[in-house]
Amino acid sequence: MSNIKVLPQTVVTKIAAGEVIERPASVLKELIENSIDADATHIEVQLEEGGKKLIKISDNGIGMDGDDVEIAFLSHATSKLRSDEDLFSINTLGFRGEALPSIGAISQTRIISRTRDSLIGTEIKIEGGTLDNIKEKGAPEGTQIDVQNLFYNTPVRRKFLKSTQTEMAHISEMVTRFALAYPNIHFNVTHNGKKTLTFPTAKDLKERITTIYGNEIGKNLIAINLKEPDISIYGYILPPTHNRPNTKMQFIFLNGRYIRDNIIFHAMNSAYQNLLMSKRSPIVFLNLQIDSRDVDVNVHPTKIEVRFKNAGLIHDQLYAAIHSALMQTEFHSPLQIAGRHKQAGTETSSGTATGRSVPESSTGVTHRQGEGVSLNEKKESVMKSLPDKWQAGMSDFFSRSLDKETPSRKDEHKQKHLQSSEDEGLFKQESRLASYIQVHNSYIVEEAADGLNIIDQHALHEIILFHEIWNHIKSSKLAVQKLLIPELIELTPGDFVTIINLKNEFYALGLEIEEFGKSTVAIRTHPQILKNLDFHGLIQSVLEEIESDEIKGEPDGILIKIAKIMACKGAVKAGQRLSPQEIQSLLNRRKEEIITDFCPHGRPTTLEFKMSELEKQFKRT
Repeated sequence: MSNIKVLPQTVVTKIAAGEVIERPASVLKELIENSIDADATHIEVQLEEGGKKLIKISDNGIGMDGDDVEIAFLSHATSKLRSDEDLFSINTLGFRGEALPSIGAISQTRIISRTRDSLIGTEIKIEGGTLDNIKEKGAPEGTQIDVQNLFYNTPVRRKFLKSTQTEMAHISEMVTRFALAYPNIHFNVTHNGKKTLTFPTAKDLKERITTIYGNEIGKNLIAINLKEPDISIYGYILPPTHNRPNTKMQFIFLNGRYIRDNIIFHAMNSAYQNLLMSKRSPIVFLNLQIDSRDVDVNVHPTKIEVRFKNAGLIHDQLYAAIHSALMQTEFHSPLQIAGRHKQAGTETSSGTATGRSVPESSTGVTHRQGEGVSLNEKKESVMKSLPDKWQAGMSDFFSRSLDKETPSRKDEHKQKHLQSSEDEGLFKQESRLASYIQVHNSYIVEEAADGLNIIDQHALHEIILFHEIWNHIKSSKLAVQKLLIPELIELTPGDFVTIINLKNEFYALGLEIEEFGKSTVAIRTHPQILKNLDFHGLIQSVLEEIESDEIKGEPDGILIKIAKIMACKGAVKAGQRLSPQEIQSLLNRRKEEIITDFCPHGRPTTLEFKMSELEKQFKRT
């Protein structure tokens, strides 16, 4: 008897669903594509529990008649292809005929649709891939699809779904992409009965960008408009002074389809080469129009990957368009986008203070006080790397920096001499009165009973603060302090949804966060024990942690994660000078706490050196 069997259709459909449907955002993406292909100009989305419980989409498109509604849930049923030749000339977002059958196989789905010339609509229900009911129903022109209990019959898949806020963040990013690709379409998104995203119809892409990201972005947009026989490129880029730590604000649309392509990214990065600091990414909103016969979108079920017939030509023309626009751009002052950039006075991921540094220039050259290098010595090399039209702006920058920030050589020498004298005096004083010193404003060397300890001041303070925060939470005695002026943080739509959905967790940790406008949050309180909390750094790190590491199964999950980040952002920094009293306080708290060997993120707080090790190193034994 043969061991090879033909799989039942229900199993085949679930396998296909695994390729097409990863999470609620995947479902919504497929449904929005169908609405756009149906010429909809108004799309309403209603969600519950981040789409895990309900995804409901309604549009005013051309609709379907009864026969089409019933056939739509059959595998590979589509109105967009008629022959294999059509695969090489695709002008619609959807074409595979896999989305609706895949969705119907792993959910409880209902579809109601009516065409313009019909008096009555059709309702059909599908449960687990099985047709449950079909009947006539009164309905407005267009289509409504309800997807309930996603992955209800595939529990293994369901357990891999993330938290509600994470799923909503993915949905917000995805809807934002469609809103940018189709400014002529009105999008509304409601979550758990509350409107979370609204993108009214815009007259053009620039208006839509400004609506989403604000006037500061809108007024600095650089237009791109290239028309060649093989390709048209239009849209906007931002000058290199406006950048991001990631590629989340790089929007590339090919014939109306959002794509991610290494050739495109290489062309963009090459155009911005030497104009951006390391690990910074440009902001772009670009539409590429290419003959559908010269591009293959049938590469992956998600349809985000593509192949170009003339990849080299596409690369060179995109590079030329961006590079030419940048060379004609006037210099502008830097912008901190959506509160997600590192700012002067905040710390790096290892807790290093940057508060004493001069702001970083757009060329990636960092000028720090006290290094003995004047801006005059950097000016010539920096200016050579800039476009001609940026020279005046950079000259002003250097002039202001030289006048206000950079001391003369003589003054630098005097400052170093005074600092050295102060250090020697402090060293002598501490040598007489205490058994510790601070080294490089980052480490504390402490005499121990049988050797010495080298302590990372940031890591030690971080774990102490974490214990203090968590103990106060467990005892419900976390004292908070109201800010005289609320801290306002502007976010991207996706990040805004994430932070608002974490309001309860923040509140439990002493941070009262409220909506303040469309994509801005206001922080009104903070824990009293964190007097120097870096709010922007906190929000940035929380967003990065939730994007990359969703906590599931850990007690109190996200609450613990945020508490760890708060401790990090509230702790003293490496590079921060501490008074003898502050050092002594840290050492005293170290003895009081039970667990201080490692910071909340796992880095050691203390290195111990026994006398026997020291004597061995100095050849005394």
